[in-house]
Amino acid sequence: MLGKTHMAVGVAVGLAVMHPKNIQELIVGTGTLAVGSVISDIDIGTSDSHKDADKIIALAVFACAAVAAVETTMHFGIYERMMRNSSLLRIVAGTAVFLLICAFGKEQPHRSFMHSIPALVLLTGCVEIVFPLAAPYFAIGFLSHLALDLCNRRDERLLYPLKWGLSFGLCSSKGLVNRIWFSIGSAVSAIIFVVLLLRIYNVRQLLHFL
Repeated sequence: MLGKTHMAVGVAVGLAVMHPKNIQELIVGTGTLAVGSVISDIDIGTSDSHKDADKIIALAVFACAAVAAVETTMHFGIYERMMRNSSLLRIVAGTAVFLLICAFGKEQPHRSFMHSIPALVLLTGCVEIVFPLAAPYFAIGFLSHLALDLCNRRDERLLYPLKWGLSFGLCSSKGLVNRIWFSIGSAVSAIIFVVLLLRIYNVRQLLHFL
């Protein structure tokens, strides 16, 4: 599936499963789901699809920047909560290891390490170190990516470094099924986000923020 499809489906599934209870968790969760659902495909840069890999990285960076921008302009207390549950040393260390793991994964064949359970565990652990609130959202986003890609015709090496791989061979990554998943994921994620936002704030409070 394409990156935008993974993101749409990942956000929809994650919000449906986690049901964020406050605005901090809703914003952090949505941004983390977006990153977790696309990060696996940075390994397509090792084939002929360097531009696609760059798009995946750009999507992940945009999601992080969007969360930072919302916090900067509206001051929802995300930064304060992160510092209460973490520390500067943890943030720097966790981020550094996360980037190192991604750098390693980017150089591996497509649908090998970055599409595996070991990568899921290692990267989620790094997110847990940086910001525990975001870790389950990242894991769900990552898992949604693996699940969607199982529908394609190319094996995923889920138990990397074992050579064994798995795929159901149901569809191509860019065909009609991809478009259907993108449409459903986009609609469902938007609806769930709005419903959760209305549960957290009433209409008068939302108008005040806007």
